[in-house]
Amino acid sequence: MKRDRHEFLMSAFRKAMAIAAKDVHVYYTRGPTLIFGLLFPSFFFLAFVVGRSMDPLFLLPGLLAMVVFFSATAVSPVIMPIETGSHTLERLLTLPVPFWAILLGDTIASFLFALISSSIPLVLIVVLVPQTVFTVLCLVCVIALGSFSYSLFGLLLSSPPADQPSTIMMITSLVKFPLIFISGIFVPLRNLPLPFFILSLFSPLTYFADILNELVTGSGVFSPLVDLLCIVGFTIVLAKIVVVAHRRSLPARL
Repeated sequence: MKRDRHEFLMSAFRKAMAIAAKDVHVYYTRGPTLIFGLLFPSFFFLAFVVGRSMDPLFLLPGLLAMVVFFSATAVSPVIMPIETGSHTLERLLTLPVPFWAILLGDTIASFLFALISSSIPLVLIVVLVPQTVFTVLCLVCVIALGSFSYSLFGLLLSSPPADQPSTIMMITSLVKFPLIFISGIFVPLRNLPLPFFILSLFSPLTYFADILNELVTGSGVFSPLVDLLCIVGFTIVLAKIVVVAHRRSLPARL
């Protein structure tokens, strides 16, 4: 039984990787992906910092957090509405692939896009702020964990059974922008008014931005262990909710 289960899981994972490869080929050059994943966070960040006397050491972790968050939530939200509208989702469902493996493939494609996008701000941090090899490895691991978590978050935002990417991207924008402003990206958590600080504790982005600040500048508010546990907890909860939410919306997509 254990061997059969192992073979089933390995087969499902290979199919998920095949779906991820398809998503990389089809969706990485889509307009919504490039605009919301790369151009938008870059211009948004520049619009906020230009002309302000802000510490560059504080800006770099914030830039990295923004790029990871926006790029990870740029691919996964557009896949389901496009495949619903083009009826390719129906073809996927007729294949011998578990539904969770389809969702995993979409998540992996978004995860890889976030890793690629985050490489530039990561290099900037390593060049401009001297880092030990251990710190760089920690940054890479944290970025990977955050990228996977926010890819799931983006997939959750695409659970409403829409067949137009614009509908889902409007929803994601309404959710993502408040999180940016309460999660310590532009305003340090220590400087937030108490009501907003309490709200920030429920944001999945707060702990990612905080651990980046701790690793790069040593100015984190929470313990790195607390940050990691919270990110892992959010990831596990999101994974469960994503499967349930998409299963419920699936009949309306077909």
